Amino acid sequence: MKKILIQISLIFGTLLSFNLNAAPIKSIEILGLDAISRGTVLSYLPVEVGDEYNTEISAQIIRSLYKTSFFKDIEVSQDEQVLKIQLQENPHIKYIDVINYSNKVIDEDSLNQILKSMDLSQGKIFNKRQLDKLISQLKGTYISKGYYSIKITKTIETDAQNRIGIELDIDEGEVARINSMKITGAKINEEEDLLDLFEIGEPSFFIINYFTKKDHYSKVALDAGIEAMKSFYINSGYLDFKVEKIKTELSENKQSIDINIQIIEGEEYKIGTIQFTGDLLNQSISDLKALLTISEGNVFKRKKVIESVQAITDVFADQGYAFATVNPVSSEDSKKHTIDLNIKISLNKKVYINRITIIGNTRTQDEVIRREIGINEGGLYSNTELDESIKKIKRLGFFSDVKMEVLKLKGFKDKIDLHFSVEETKTGTFSVGISHSNSSGVSFNVGIKEKNFLGTGNTLNAALSQSEAVQEASFYFVDPYFTQDKHSISYGVFTKSLDGASLDVSSYKIDEIGGSLGYGIPTTESTRINADLALSSRDIVCGTTFAGSGYEPTQCSNGDKTEIKTNLNWSFNSLDDYNFPTEGQKTRVSADVALPIADFRYIKFDANHDSYHPLPNDLVFKVNADIGLARGYGNKELPFFKRYHSGGSSSVRGFNFNSLGATYANGKAKGGELSLLAGTAIISPLKFIKDSDNMRMSAFIDAGGVNEKISTFTLDEIRASAGVAFSWLTPVGPIGIYAAQPIIKKSSDKTKTVEFTLGTSF
Repeated sequence: MKKILIQISLIFGTLLSFNLNAAPIKSIEILGLDAISRGTVLSYLPVEVGDEYNTEISAQIIRSLYKTSFFKDIEVSQDEQVLKIQLQENPHIKYIDVINYSNKVIDEDSLNQILKSMDLSQGKIFNKRQLDKLISQLKGTYISKGYYSIKITKTIETDAQNRIGIELDIDEGEVARINSMKITGAKINEEEDLLDLFEIGEPSFFIINYFTKKDHYSKVALDAGIEAMKSFYINSGYLDFKVEKIKTELSENKQSIDINIQIIEGEEYKIGTIQFTGDLLNQSISDLKALLTISEGNVFKRKKVIESVQAITDVFADQGYAFATVNPVSSEDSKKHTIDLNIKISLNKKVYINRITIIGNTRTQDEVIRREIGINEGGLYSNTELDESIKKIKRLGFFSDVKMEVLKLKGFKDKIDLHFSVEETKTGTFSVGISHSNSSGVSFNVGIKEKNFLGTGNTLNAALSQSEAVQEASFYFVDPYFTQDKHSISYGVFTKSLDGASLDVSSYKIDEIGGSLGYGIPTTESTRINADLALSSRDIVCGTTFAGSGYEPTQCSNGDKTEIKTNLNWSFNSLDDYNFPTEGQKTRVSADVALPIADFRYIKFDANHDSYHPLPNDLVFKVNADIGLARGYGNKELPFFKRYHSGGSSSVRGFNFNSLGATYANGKAKGGELSLLAGTAIISPLKFIKDSDNMRMSAFIDAGGVNEKISTFTLDEIRASAGVAFSWLTPVGPIGIYAAQPIIKKSSDKTKTVEFTLGTSF
């Protein structure tokens, strides 16, 4: 009983003591503030005036204020019901400098973003834990890129105003080099082929390795290669493939690393049964199966399944079912190693176009863009038609970028808005110049070339040249939408006059006046037929040497003047872009006939073809071929100024402009009746240059030549070259430079290794 009385007394005494210490707070006094406001501190306090104060409240205040990271020392006390809080602020950051780092791992923009996200920038309150976290994060980033010797030295200085300066000195060290890299466990595929899936690996030929840095270890690159290998196997039907172990051994000096990747390929899976369920609309099972790039018994390849699903989706989307879902549900039989596919089709509602909006066309009229869009407002949605519309807008060459966004209309499941966004590019050039030559004296030139005249989509080319010996003027205009049916019309006039007394005696000049009229009709969305009629009159003035033996005595003396020429051409264009296409083809076949009702009589046939094929890693493979045939008829020679010439930037690079083929006595090329040209190129974007969307590099092979007579055709006139080229789409037009080395040539050929060009691209 006595023990119980003692315990009750102690409890009562404790409660009495607590009540005596607790007292209402009449005011709050905050001391030591410099940069932080009183209101900010009060907002973090767990008490306010009128609350009772005790030792537990004191602890809560200290915990709450420490959580802000604003203060490095906090004292709380009470004096005559006045709550006193003595604070010592953490210093503010005066500056933070990260020095001696390169862009190998982290660039300045990324670093600034990290500092900002961690509140480690000028004016922010210094937080030691955040600084330590930054250093740890930077080290981790470097180590993930193979810089195991990374060292970061921090220097911290505090001034009299409690401001702190931080300097982080980075010693990157050398990146660890891959000494060996092996893949074990592969039976189906060669180890060498699997290693090619990785951007990193054992060092290759030292010159190539210097640029590619293939042997520079990076965990990021290693992980990316592992994922590429997984995708490769799964897309090849090996669904049970797995990476069993990745073993990396770093040398003691942290300068080299050995990698061993152990894999289990598993069994190859094949496609079992394929069935279709859901709403098939008007499509039969056989129709749908015809769209598949897979069939029962084939090796299961995920990429082909995705392609097949897209093909089926497009069929229904082209009938207005914009939101149709085609879901291939797979059932795996691990014993038979087969995959059964149930392709479920859900159509939802047909979708119609509500509104079409266009932005970004600051110069080009809306109508010029809208007429390339194959769907009108109120029309039924078609996925294929919209894809083709984007390609047609890009083929105009008026825009550097074209994007389309489909927006659902609120409250309507069967209506959408189409939002086109374009970015204008320069479509014309204006030139003014003064030049001088021995034959024509001082010359003043002015010209304009514009393929989007006043934003109408029309083409205007005009030029004027005036000199002592030459007066020349030309005007050419094309309206590609002369009618609503996309018929085109073109017309032009030109005149050229020369003073024969000012000419070099070993040359020729032609005084000419003429005009042309053309009309074009589309036969399909991608093809056109054009017909032109051109009339001209020429006075040919030959120097005494050019008119003499070995040059062109017959043509200089026959007195031919008039020409009436018809041209019929067919063109096809499916390129996905005007300036830098990545896929598609462009073909043109043309025939010229100088009619016998005039003096000149000749026939010319020309055909050219360009095709582009996408390759992995954003590369593009280009193939081009050209053939030209020309000859006179009716006992007339082909005019010497209508012959083909070859060599230079527009044909076989690495040789002087128009220098190939048979020559006159003075060594200048005569030209010929037959021209053959061909080439291949691999084109690459410049990913290592920031904002390089308008730049391309290529490695190319050119081949071709000119034969003087069709009847004496010989491969002996063929020349070839190989080289690299750079093209840049600038505001003043495409600019290019190439370096080429002839690989098939003759000792008498005139070569040119490097040349700049203006107005050409790949």
